[in-house]
Amino acid sequence: MLARWIRFGPTAQREFDAAYASLAAVQPKSAAPILLWAEEAARYPFALIAPRRLAPGRESRWLSWGLAAAVATYRQFRVPAYLDGEIYLHGRDIAQTHVHAFGECVVIASSFLMRFPGNCVPTPSFELEHAFRLRLEAQHGWTFDFSWPSARESVSLAARLPSPA
Repeated sequence: MLARWIRFGPTAQREFDAAYASLAAVQPKSAAPILLWAEEAARYPFALIAPRRLAPGRESRWLSWGLAAAVATYRQFRVPAYLDGEIYLHGRDIAQTHVHAFGECVVIASSFLMRFPGNCVPTPSFELEHAFRLRLEAQHGWTFDFSWPSARESVSLAARLPSPA
């Protein structure tokens, strides 16, 4: 199944939250899954936006379904993160994940640390994106293509995002 990877770029958390909510709200039942990727000050926020037809039937399973690939990505970089209702590292919540239903979609919004413990240098976005993309493709059987928001999605984004002050 084809899926879309949308790079949102540098953003504040508030804008990122509005963006994934906006994108999810305009997706039809037949939509392809979307991974929205961004950069914040110390994190790489991401949101997996998937039609409900692709998500597990029970809402209680959405979180682990949406985060398993993120934990696998951390482990690929030798970071011993684990899933316990959230992504944890050494007993600390490191992701601040949110699960939402918007219209026909399920959204799992979370983030990766920009700097892994024991590493003074930020992990390059490209390397982390690539590893995460491969983990998502392996877990879900999707093939990602880089994408831009459609005209309808762009209008929705423009209406929801805060205007520059």
